[in-house]
This record gives sequence, structure tokens and C-alpha cells, in this order.
Amino acid sequence: MPSLSMLKQMAGQDGHLPDANAAQEKSRLSLGVPAIDGCLSGGLARHGLHEVRCAHGRDIGAATGFALSLLARAGKAGGSVAGRVLWIIDPAAAVDGGLPFADGLRQHGIDAGRLVLVRPSRLKDAVWSAGEAARCGELAAVIVQIRGNPAAFDATASRRLLLRARENGVFTMVLRQSGGEEASAALTRWHARACPSLPDEGLYGEQTPWGIGRMRLALTLEKNRNGQTGQWHVSWNPRTGAFEHAAQNPQTAHPGNPLSVSCHRPDRPPEMGQVLALGRAS
Repeated sequence: MPSLSMLKQMAGQDGHLPDANAAQEKSRLSLGVPAIDGCLSGGLARHGLHEVRCAHGRDIGAATGFALSLLARAGKAGGSVAGRVLWIIDPAAAVDGGLPFADGLRQHGIDAGRLVLVRPSRLKDAVWSAGEAARCGELAAVIVQIRGNPAAFDATASRRLLLRARENGVFTMVLRQSGGEEASAALTRWHARACPSLPDEGLYGEQTPWGIGRMRLALTLEKNRNGQTGQWHVSWNPRTGAFEHAAQNPQTAHPGNPLSVSCHRPDRPPEMGQVLALGRAS
């Protein structure tokens, strides 16, 4: 496991985040959607612990995409995340969720060369690594990816992680896949679910917009220390590095029109006759 001194050496001086006494506009992370930022009193607290979860394994891509978008928002102007990002993966989570992909990181404005993966053999070691990383103020962010609701990562462990993240000014996230709601010390808890993509008009033109467009999510703010929660449909714009409000039921990129009925033969097999249960002959 990497020690605290090793983490500081990997982070470098360029990844130091502003301390808790920075200006008001720098202390919170705006998502770019007024309705969401209003519930968050301007945005997410940069120096603290936040949780992003998905109830089913099939939505881990949506939850990961939301977490990466938050990292891009937390970076410098232009969407480039400064400093090292430490991504700690529970061994059980890597089996279903896989590993971060360099091209996907790049599309979110994150340099894959700044990502440090920590893959311990036990969940206990992953929790310990997250606590040590949250003490390293030179890191730009820390992500700990876990599967389900393990007893090793309970409310006490999350509170310890929150206190260290606040004390050292580290933007820390828990990425929970296939997990349910549970008590934790996270300042906010988000549930992310994938929605059908919008058409990409820039791919084939406005006449035939069939290309798969921007990432589109259904976000539910399940927990908020400020007391306000809500649900929104948003899309991520990689060009502007911001979230945008999306209609709940728009025309999707692939409407799924059924095939036409065959004209030369029946479109379905004929009805079966009566089925008799015949006993075995003696």
C-alpha cells in the first residue's frame, strides 16, 4: 500500500487545492444547472466527502460518468483536472465495473496520465488506502470505488474519511456500484441512472440525426446536508465542460421502430393445436 509520503510525492506541487479559507466562489463546485446548484447552496462542497451510487450493476457506467464529470468540473478552466487523482478500487468492484478507460477520461477533459490506480487485494486495504489518501492535500481528488454495502465500509469509516477530507482539503468521492441507500457521513448522496441518448445532429446533419449524442442521466439527490433534495434529467456537454438540463422524454437517437410485417408469409407462427398429456404406455 502507498504511504502518505509516497502519495504526496506522486501528487506533485501542481495538484494542491485551495484551502478552506479560499474565496466563496472557489469553495463550492457548481454543476452548471441552476435548479441543482440552488439545492446545493451554490454547488458541492469541494473539501468533503460525496457519494455517487447506482442500484444495479448495469448503471455503473452512468455513475462513473457522473463522477468523472464532477472531476472535470473540479479542475481548472478548460476542464483539465490539475494534480493527481487517486482511484482506489475494491477487488469485488473491478469484476463487474471494470477499470477506467483512457479515451473516456480524455473525453471528460481528464488526463489519464494524472490518474493513479490503487488495486488492493482486500476491501479492508482499500478503505485504509482511502483514509491515507484523504490526508494528502496535494492530491486533486480521491475516488474509492466499492461494490454493494459491505460492513467494512460503514458509517464510522465514512465519517473518518469525511473528517480527513475536510481537514486536508481533498475532494473525495465514494463510487458505490450495486449498492442501496444506507447511513453515511457523506455530505451528499447521488443516485445515477442511464437514460437514452439524444440524437447527435453534428454527426450526420440535421436531416438524419441518428448518431448517439451526449451522455444523458437521471440524477436523484437522495441526501443533502442542506436538507433539499430533488430529481433531474441532465446531459453532459464535453465541449463546455458543464451539465445541461435535458427534457424528461425527448426523441431519442434510436426510437426503436418495429420492423414492417412480412408481405409473403405470416408474420408469426400459426396457433398450436390442443396439447394432450399422454401417459407412459405399460
